Amino acid sequence: MRIAICNALYPTPGDPLIFGGAEVFVRQFAEALVERGDSVTVLRSSLTGSRATETVNGVRVEFIPVRNLFPPFAERKNPLLRLAWHAIDDRVHASAEIERILKDIRPDLLHSHTLNGLSTDVWRMAKRQNLPILHTMHDYYLICPRCSRFRSGAACQTTCGSCQVLSANRRRRTALVDAVASVSQRTLDIHRENGVFDHTVQTHVVRNVPNPAIVFSDLTLSDGPLTIGYLGRFSEEKGVRLLLEAVACLPPGSVRLLLAGRVSEAEKETLTALAPQAEIEFVGFVSPSDFYRQVQVVVMPSIWHEPGSLALVDALAAGRPVIGTPFGGIPEIIEDGVTGWIADATVRDLSAGMARLVEQPGLVLAAHRALADRRQARRVFSNVVDDYQAIYASLLPR
Repeated sequence: MRIAICNALYPTPGDPLIFGGAEVFVRQFAEALVERGDSVTVLRSSLTGSRATETVNGVRVEFIPVRNLFPPFAERKNPLLRLAWHAIDDRVHASAEIERILKDIRPDLLHSHTLNGLSTDVWRMAKRQNLPILHTMHDYYLICPRCSRFRSGAACQTTCGSCQVLSANRRRRTALVDAVASVSQRTLDIHRENGVFDHTVQTHVVRNVPNPAIVFSDLTLSDGPLTIGYLGRFSEEKGVRLLLEAVACLPPGSVRLLLAGRVSEAEKETLTALAPQAEIEFVGFVSPSDFYRQVQVVVMPSIWHEPGSLALVDALAAGRPVIGTPFGGIPEIIEDGVTGWIADATVRDLSAGMARLVEQPGLVLAAHRALADRRQARRVFSNVVDDYQAIYASLLPR
């Protein structure tokens, strides 16, 4: 089968930038398809503005110049420039290079993922060639230009006027899509609640699975403080500030907090000041498997509708119980009271959840055993590829 995949980024030796989990997934997925005998071409944004082609592990990668003021994921611009960029991104016609490439490779279908910079207009070009279209949602790009539905320190409950205007065309173009997949049911529901993808469109939930490099490790508890870990971005919606404020409510010496990820010195000072009596260690950018071996419990304090956290499924695969909030796809992954715990995203409830584990460490060990029992039944990446190939088959003529 010949498959065209669109994603805003695709890491290659020539341009290795990784901004989020979507490009990690797409690279692993594209290479898995090639291993199964499919021909895969990836269309991605060119961050340099130059047209280029690379072939990496059997995947042909086409770099498409962005028809906008600056490339996606560029350093933060002033608000007016960002507003203009989002307006152009919603209204621009996709590069004619995309249509030329599609005519050249003659794919059996188009599978789109994140489209920042490429534009949902790629769907129109695909339809001009009568290609079936599958779109996978990793975020909220189709209904929110910021992709997060998060504003002023809180998850959006409704779609604001500016998002309605700045996503008008992409919302309209969703009518061109034949099937949609989401990494969580909640993310799919939010889109449908906002009038995107009606009952005529095939809908699927294909959840993320752990990175195969993650290693399950034994868990032991000592008489010292409970070691709690957080791994991920330090952006506001991830709730790291909430986590520090909750830790500040715990008795000094009861927990040790390890924070992994890229963070500036200024952010370190701000976060440390929130819990001055706590034992906090910033461990930087580390191997996830190495990190999980150092902690006993992981906290996912997200305050936005996290679609399908890769860090969460990785933590559980490593054998580390997780305290998570009831946002997005988090409750779909954690079995509350079995493999982890759901706590409301408040300082009181999150601190109470951690305090309970300090007082009853047997709960941590019981959750770890439950994760060990589920190891054989856990979905792996080949199951995800199977799911998508089944969707492909449903879209092609019999």
